[in-house]
Amino acid sequence: FQHFEEGDLVLLGSNFPHVLQENKEFARNNPGRDVFGLIIQFTEDFLGTDFLNKPELKSIDTMLKKSHRAIRFRRSSVNKVAGTLSNMHKLSEPKKLIALLDVLHTLSEEKGFEYLTSKDYNFETSYDEDRMRSINEYVYQHFTDHITVKEIATVANMTETSFCRYFKSRTLKHFSRFLNEVRISYACKLLSNTNYSITEVCFESGFNALSYFTRQFKKITGYTPQEFQKLKRASGS
Repeated sequence: FQHFEEGDLVLLGSNFPHVLQENKEFARNNPGRDVFGLIIQFTEDFLGTDFLNKPELKSIDTMLKKSHRAIRFRRSSVNKVAGTLSNMHKLSEPKKLIALLDVLHTLSEEKGFEYLTSKDYNFETSYDEDRMRSINEYVYQHFTDHITVKEIATVANMTETSFCRYFKSRTLKHFSRFLNEVRISYACKLLSNTNYSITEVCFESGFNALSYFTRQFKKITGYTPQEFQKLKRASGS
């Protein structure tokens, strides 16, 4: 899970699985206020198959390859392209291409960015990966609800038995373990960035029992929720 704020800019590689969700605490504290984002989609060959292979565009090609791990730019970099991005919708189609190339070039020359995934992250495209993407997206959209194996197997268009075998072979873990990891990851985010109580975090994360939540939190993070919260508060994060 990543926490985004006003002015953040991220670049996601092609077919990168992702789900954007509104911050529940923000929605709770700001009733009636909507959250808006600017999304620009393009293919890596939007200027032609071999266009980015030119030596003078090497930095853009390199950046796009790095974006397969998802990258977030520093605010100083964002400020240089914010105006162009905001006004791009007003341009004619040819000028949009030129503006996009200019934005990509500017960002590719910047050193200020961070990866949003680990170094060993890999997500190749195939029918099998489309299936895994559907599973991931469904889980990230519904993990706070009660998700059954039957339900997720239907998403994958498989029987329950086939799904369990398939998921274990692809991830080396049972689906219940994966679901708990997603929920605990979200719980860590809430404990780090909100004033929720442990009990509130438990239920906001999709767990139905505080005792089970505490066991799973300890099992996955090595800390109890209380210990984790104290560490975060002590570090000021």
